[in-house]
Amino acid sequence: MPASFITTPPELLEEILLSTIRDAPRGPPAVLRSLLLTCRMSHEALSSETNPHLYLMLFLDKFDIASPRRHLSQERLTLQNMGQEVRRRYAALQIVQRRDLWHPDLVEAFATIYVMLLEDDGRNWEQILWADLPTFLQMFMRERLLEGAVGNHGWPLENELNTLAIALFWLMRSSDRLNPETEEFRRKNMDLLLPFAFAGFRYPCFTHPENLFLPPENAPKATVLRHGIYPTDRPSKVVLQYFGEPTTLHLPPVAPFAILNYFVRLEKLALKIPPELPANRQDAIAMGILWGPTKEDIEHFNAHCTTRLACAIYGDRLDALLKSRRHDPDRHRSLFGSHCGSLSSLPGYYIPGTISGRWQGSFIAPCQEVYRSMLSSQEAPSPFPTFGRFPLYVQFRELYCYSPSLPLPDNDEENSFFNGFLPIGCHWHESESGIEFIGKNASFKAYYTPPRSNHHFRDFGNTNDASSIGAFDVIISGVTEEPYAAAWGGYKYIGRIRPSDGLVVLLREPLDSERVELGRALFRGYIISSRNFVGRWRHVSSGEQPAEWESIFTLCKEVASS
Repeated sequence: MPASFITTPPELLEEILLSTIRDAPRGPPAVLRSLLLTCRMSHEALSSETNPHLYLMLFLDKFDIASPRRHLSQERLTLQNMGQEVRRRYAALQIVQRRDLWHPDLVEAFATIYVMLLEDDGRNWEQILWADLPTFLQMFMRERLLEGAVGNHGWPLENELNTLAIALFWLMRSSDRLNPETEEFRRKNMDLLLPFAFAGFRYPCFTHPENLFLPPENAPKATVLRHGIYPTDRPSKVVLQYFGEPTTLHLPPVAPFAILNYFVRLEKLALKIPPELPANRQDAIAMGILWGPTKEDIEHFNAHCTTRLACAIYGDRLDALLKSRRHDPDRHRSLFGSHCGSLSSLPGYYIPGTISGRWQGSFIAPCQEVYRSMLSSQEAPSPFPTFGRFPLYVQFRELYCYSPSLPLPDNDEENSFFNGFLPIGCHWHESESGIEFIGKNASFKAYYTPPRSNHHFRDFGNTNDASSIGAFDVIISGVTEEPYAAAWGGYKYIGRIRPSDGLVVLLREPLDSERVELGRALFRGYIISSRNFVGRWRHVSSGEQPAEWESIFTLCKEVASS
C-alpha cells in the first residue's frame, strides 16, 4: 500500500512536525494549526487532549523551563498544564503582535509576558521579540498611558495596565532599542514617566507601607493627608492562569520602573564640566581647595554612574547566573507576595551577597518649593518640572546575625523606620569583624558578622532561606570612600533589609559630624533584577507621611567589586 498522510504513524507525524517547527524558532507553530484543521485523523493525533507529549516538547523547545522548575512543584508541571501554558502564552503574544491596544484581555496578556520576562533565560525573549513588544509598548505609552488622567486632576493612573506596561517597558530595554531613540522621542518618554517617578505622595515605591518592618496580615488602612491618601490606594494584584491553575500576581509598584526608565534616558545627557574647575584632586589641593568636584570627578561620573539594563552583560558575578536567577527576588515578590510573619531570612526576596561592594549612581533632587507646591495642590503641574542629577558613591557591606546570637528586636517601635529600622536609642560599634548593637539602657545585645564562607560566596545563586545555615537578619552598612567623599560629600549608611519583601531602608549621616549642612536622610528602595538599587530618599528632620520633599535615586554595582 503506498504511503500517505493518513497512514503516517502518529509518532512519525509528531517528529516531522517538531522538525518543521524548529526551522522557525520564533512565533506560534503555524504548521500545527494547519494540520489540526486538515482532517479528523490529524486533529486527533495532534490535539493537546490526545497528544500532551507533543505540547510538552513544544514548551521545552519554545520557552524557558529552569525558573518554573525551581519554583513549582512537580504536580504543577504536568503534560496537560504545559500544554495549556503553551496556548496561553501564545494567545497573550498574539494580542501584542496584532497591535490590539483595546483587547479585553490586555491586562492578563501583560501579566503573562511580565512573568515570562522574570523567567527568561533566552527562549522567552525570542518569543517576545517575535511579537515586537517594544513597538507595542511605545504605542501603548503614546495612546493609553494617560487614559483617565483628565478625570484625575491631570495625574496618570497607577492601574493594572499602566503598572505592567511601564514594568515591561523597563525589562525590554536593551542598548540596541535604547540608543536609536531620537532626542525628541526620548524626551516624550521622559515626560510621560516624570509624574510616576517624582510624585512620591501619589506613586509609592513600596509593596506595602514602608514604615512597617513586619507588616501584619491585615495592613493598616491608608490615612487621608493633604490631597489624596497615603499610602495610596494602588492596585495590588491580578489573577491569571499559570501552569493550569488560577494564580495571583502581586503587582509591583510602578514608581521603581518609572524611575529606572527615566534615569536611563537622562543619562544620555552628560553633566557639563565647568572650565574653571581644577583638573584633578592633586591640582585642587595645590590650589587650597579641599572640597568639591574636579574635572576628573565629573568625567568619572559621566562615564561610570549609569543605570544597568536588566538584559545586558556586564562581566560581573551576576553574569555567571542564569538570567532568570537574577530576577528571582522580583518573581518572588510578584508570585508569592509579601511574607507577613516573624523575622526570617528574606526567603527568596534577596540574593545574599547582592549589595556587598562598591556602588555608584546618581540622584535627582527637585526644588523643595516646587515639590511642596505639587504636594499642596490637587492638580498635576503642566508642564511637569524637570531637574538635574547629582552623583552618589557608596561602599556597602552585609552583616548577618547567625545562630545562636539573637537579632535586633523586630517590634515596630514608633519612629524606628526613621532610624533605618534600628531600635530607637540603641548604640553600635562597627569593626572589620562585625557590628555590636547595645539597646537603650542595655536592654539587649546583638552581634552581626560578615557572611560566613558557606553562606553566599560559594553559591551566589542560592536563594533558599538562609536560616538553614543559621542566619536570621541582615544589616547593611556603607561609607563614601575617597576621592568621592571630597568631591561630593562624605556619608555613612546603616539600616536593614525588610524580610517581608526585601525592601532596603538605610539611614545616611555625614561622616564628619561638623558638616551638619549635609543633613540626615533616609534611603528606601529595592534591588531590581539584582542590578540596580532604586528608590527614593528624604530628609528625616520631619516624621510626616508622605515626606514633604523627596528625591529619586539609582545605584549600580561597580563591576570590579563584583
